[in-house]
Amino acid sequence: DPPHPPRYPFWIKSIFHAHEIPSVRRGYEVYRQVCATCHSMNQLHFRHLVHMLYPEKRVKEIAATFDVVDGPNDEGEMFTRPGIPVDAFPSPYPNEEAAR
Repeated sequence: DPPHPPRYPFWIKSIFHAHEIPSVRRGYEVYRQVCATCHSMNQLHFRHLVHMLYPEKRVKEIAATFDVVDGPNDEGEMFTRPGIPVDAFPSPYPNEEAAR
């Protein structure tokens, strides 16, 4: 039998449990101030920050600072609105072609 690598227990429940909370908060602030101009976090939703990094009230405030494209409305038009916690972080680009 070939030797097998040792098995180590990993206690990671989510991406936020793997790190110290103040470090993750600093990382989010760096992303928000520096990286968000070019890079997207569209796989994460604002709700992922609730109770992990910030209280729900603060997450609602953070989400409201972003304009989210929603719709269509009654006339079939897309419109922008303030973000809410169920929204994903918006992309800095309007579409995938502009991102390239």
